[in-house]
Amino acid sequence: MTDLTRHKAHLVMAAIRVISHREERPPRPAEVAELLDASEASVRLDLAILQDLGAVALITSAYADHVEIRDYLKVEELPEEVADDIKADLADFDRRKQEEAEKMANLFAEKDHEKKQAERIDKMNQELSDFKKRKPINPFGDDDA
Repeated sequence: MTDLTRHKAHLVMAAIRVISHREERPPRPAEVAELLDASEASVRLDLAILQDLGAVALITSAYADHVEIRDYLKVEELPEEVADDIKADLADFDRRKQEEAEKMANLFAEKDHEKKQAERIDKMNQELSDFKKRKPINPFGDDDA
C-alpha cells in the first residue's frame, strides 16, 4: 500500500483535469507524473489505488494508456494522513537500507576484500599449474605402451 492521502489524491485528480483541459484529451500517466514533478511509477501506483476506489479509470489500448476521472467524490474515502504504523515501517525500512548501504561501503573500502580476492586468484593459479603437471589419462586404458 502506498502513502496516498486525500490531499495527494486531490492533486492527482487536479493534474488530470488540468491536462485534459489543456490538451483536450485524457492525459497519459507520464503526463500526470510530469505535471506533478513525481516519478511515473509512483503516480501509476497512486492511479491504481484511485482506480480500485472507483475514482479514476486507467484505460489501456493498443495505441496509448490514458486516465479518465470517474467519481471524484470517492477521494473523500481516503485518510487525511498516513497511519503512524506505516510511517514507522517506512522509517524502519529506510534505517535498514542505510545500514545495508554502509555495510556494503565498508566491505569494499577495506583492504580485506582485495586480500581475499588475491588469495582466491593465487589458489586458482596453483590449481591450474597442478592440473597442467598431471599426466593425461589414456582413454584406451593401456598406460604401459
